[in-house]
Amino acid sequence: MKKYYPPVRTLHLYIGLFVSPFVLIFSISVLVLNHAGYLNSVMPVKRLPVIKTHLDKIPYDTSDLQTAKAITQKLGIKGEIDFISKNDDHISFPVTLPGERTKIEVNKHTNEVLITRDEEGVLRATNYLHKMPGPHNTQIRGNATFMKTWRLLADMVVYLLLFLSASGIFLWYFLKAERKLGWLAIISGAIIFTGLLLFIIG
Repeated sequence: MKKYYPPVRTLHLYIGLFVSPFVLIFSISVLVLNHAGYLNSVMPVKRLPVIKTHLDKIPYDTSDLQTAKAITQKLGIKGEIDFISKNDDHISFPVTLPGERTKIEVNKHTNEVLITRDEEGVLRATNYLHKMPGPHNTQIRGNATFMKTWRLLADMVVYLLLFLSASGIFLWYFLKAERKLGWLAIISGAIIFTGLLLFIIG
């Protein structure tokens, strides 16, 4: 097994460097989620001026997602369509890019469009990336190119982190001088995790 030590060590090092920006994004987003009230006080969401316009030939006779995508294409608005609400008179939906959220509401009788847009900032953008693509509205999730790409990247980072964990244990096994401290770290982590889990579930 010792012959695998050099290549595993090299992979461990460079994969760790590769995933470090993604880990940083996820770490920042957790702090932002935990301290949302403070963020709102020091960096409030900025509401941009409301835009009213009119569109022609909106295809209402297709699926809701295709209708929404046609509307955003006509308006030149890019982003992920998070969900769609509609009734006999209106169709509305939010379109999100990390750090920016746009709400589009269309009067189906007149094709009049009301657009409201919020600038949420870079820190809230990490929140969005942390939570998405997510399990909600799976029937429409991933309708934007950037979200499809982010989904692949997020999956890749998870697999690479699993490799880093496994390779870290492999490398530690051959460092006899660190054997005792390594066992102490593993056991301590397991005890703390188990204690927190039992506390949470009551």
